[in-house]
Amino acid sequence: MTYGFRPENWPAFQAELQKRGIKAADIEKIEMRPTEEPVLEGRHGIVDITVTLRSGRAESWSQPREATG
Repeated sequence: MTYGFRPENWPAFQAELQKRGIKAADIEKIEMRPTEEPVLEGRHGIVDITVTLRSGRAESWSQPREATG
């Protein structure tokens, strides 16, 4: 994983995989790219995620980056 995908973001990522019916064994590649940098206090940016499966299918979504406590 890249671009500072912190442990506090992992539960939301796993929930999205489950919602889409994606199992870890099916994943070929995960790409994460920041698309929105924090510009105001309290905003933590957005990460675009693309998961490419071994079947060749790709799933993409955006996910907010959570703040650390």
